[in-house]
Amino acid sequence: MRCGQTREGAGKVGLPGALGDDIERGVCAECWKEWLQTQIRVINHYGLRPAIKEDREQLYRLTREHFGLPPAAERTGG
Repeated sequence: MRCGQTREGAGKVGLPGALGDDIERGVCAECWKEWLQTQIRVINHYGLRPAIKEDREQLYRLTREHFGLPPAAERTGG
């Protein structure tokens, strides 16, 4: 877990593919809850529009960075 604690996992987070899988396996519910609050500030800070593919991909990249997850390319080996 990101926080280093043994806690209940985040469960289904509703994110697609590898990112959702990685979060569901490696992020606790408490850290996920904190990210959901932080995510709003991140979206506003960068002026992201999640409905636009490029902005959504940047948000996913920032989400991976926040949780210390490897980039998607590293995760899949390509």
